[in-house]
Amino acid sequence: MSRFMPTDPAQLTLVVFEFTLLFAGAGLFLWLLFNREQRQRWLGTHSLPQLGLSAFEFTLGAVTILLCSFAGSALAQIALGHYLAKMADAESLQMFVYNLANYAGAVLGWKILFPYLIRTWQTGPVIRQSRPTRQILSWPQACGYAVGTLIVALPLLTLISLGWMELLRAWGIPDEPQALIALISDTKSAALLVGILLMACVLAPIYEELLFRAGLYRYVRQKLGRTPALLISGVCFGALHNNWAGFLPLAALGMLLALVYETTGSIRVVIIAHGLFNLNTICIVLSGIKELNL
Repeated sequence: MSRFMPTDPAQLTLVVFEFTLLFAGAGLFLWLLFNREQRQRWLGTHSLPQLGLSAFEFTLGAVTILLCSFAGSALAQIALGHYLAKMADAESLQMFVYNLANYAGAVLGWKILFPYLIRTWQTGPVIRQSRPTRQILSWPQACGYAVGTLIVALPLLTLISLGWMELLRAWGIPDEPQALIALISDTKSAALLVGILLMACVLAPIYEELLFRAGLYRYVRQKLGRTPALLISGVCFGALHNNWAGFLPLAALGMLLALVYETTGSIRVVIIAHGLFNLNTICIVLSGIKELNL
């Protein structure tokens, strides 16, 4: 029992904080569940701005962004892999540099190559994206919604994660955490750790929310409806992380973020909520309390 009860003050504080979040999230979830007005608001049908892309254009954009991401990471490995392997914290440094190159490639594909291809291959009239009709949330409002999203998500994802881990063990499937989690706990350089934190809590949420919620979810939503869009975007989001232990919890998180995006109409909210979720996970990892790292 003692191994589950840390004695370090910082770890004890974190344990209290995490359990406070879990109980607060459970209470907020029950309030939403039994409050008809709020439940209808969050689960009702809402409009999102149309992407205004044909199936060909959307596929071209997705393929372009993903291929440029892969190319950026691959080029960084070819050009810098030999040198990075000799440095301190080699694995963490390689992960940081390769992921930065991945995001840089995605921006190149999204902002430069994809618009060029569209201009070159455009055969019909240009379709403009429709603008949202609702009022844009301010940053303080977006932060408030994001914190509420995190609080509601934690107890749900904890239950899903516990059940999923038991299933994986019963099926004999490896349940190791994502490589990023292991590398963070082993990183010795403070500067590198700060860089990884910025990447995980800022760059990754921006990239993934624009790709999966503002892109994939919106497009499938307008073509097939909300339920298929939730399932497809959520499953793709879970699969992107290439980790069995995190697949179902992350797929569920992706679906929840899509609902929040549709309800608020603000990509800011889900980016901030995603970043807070990653930050919470990293804090648990750095604390050394593995039992909380679900």
